[in-house]
Amino acid sequence: MGNLKVQKIDGRIEDFDRSKVKNGIISSGATEEQAESATQEIERWAASTAINGIVRTPDLKAKLLEVLAGTNPDAKASFENFKKA
Repeated sequence: MGNLKVQKIDGRIEDFDRSKVKNGIISSGATEEQAESATQEIERWAASTAINGIVRTPDLKAKLLEVLAGTNPDAKASFENFKKA
């Protein structure tokens, strides 16, 4: 995703990192295939909804939970409970 950025809760802006998204999904219990499919869906969504090339972390997480709900409800529950420091 070329120049897509993510605005963190504290206001910092970072490059969108698909590997962080995919690894987070896998860590939540999804299969590699489910994680890749969900990551692709998130990338498409982020690219189409970003404002000035930026998507907010809470919006990204909400969309990820929505995608996981349809793909792997157990992984969704695990991801929802996951708190990143």
